[in-house]
Amino acid sequence: MNRWLEMFCLFGLVPMSVAILASFYIGWLIPILLTICTLCLWLLLSDPHFKRFRLWHIQGLKGCLRHQLLLFVPLALLISLLVYLWLPQVFFSLPQHDQSLWLLTLAVYPLVSVLPQELVFRTFFFHRYKGILPSKAGRLGLSTASFALAHAAYGNWPAVLLSAFGGLLFGYRYLQTRSTLIVAIEHSIWGMFLFTVGLGVYLVQVDLLK
Repeated sequence: MNRWLEMFCLFGLVPMSVAILASFYIGWLIPILLTICTLCLWLLLSDPHFKRFRLWHIQGLKGCLRHQLLLFVPLALLISLLVYLWLPQVFFSLPQHDQSLWLLTLAVYPLVSVLPQELVFRTFFFHRYKGILPSKAGRLGLSTASFALAHAAYGNWPAVLLSAFGGLLFGYRYLQTRSTLIVAIEHSIWGMFLFTVGLGVYLVQVDLLK
């Protein structure tokens, strides 16, 4: 299959279709993500040019974590303040209303959501389409746009805005480290923070928090 057509189908048509279907039943999101992740992982492992150590290596993790925290701490404090001032009704809503669900989310989210997303939108995308998108900036831009589009399935603009910021950050980090695991760690930190501070209501079915 032509790589441009493949990219359009996987990272354009599929997210748009999922966004439409999610308005009827959002419970399909994780199964669809896991199915696409399985396909992408199979294609990666079948490609002799793909360096498998990129999936798990942690070379440079210590220095990278320092940079991640230097960005995370001030932004997390600022976001917390903004949520407290502008969205007090959701501020720490999940840990306050349902601690069991909050702890379950923190435990399961990195495995069933973060890792599949990083495999698909960073590891697979940046390797698979390097031939047709030799520019790192081009791959970063299209990956970010597709990542944001995929979150349109939640039916609200904060989800798209948050994922656009996240897609840009995680894409840059992957280009910097070439490590799925390192990027997944940063993605998990941000995701667990958002679910804790209250913005996770835009990334799940809202009725789960009632």
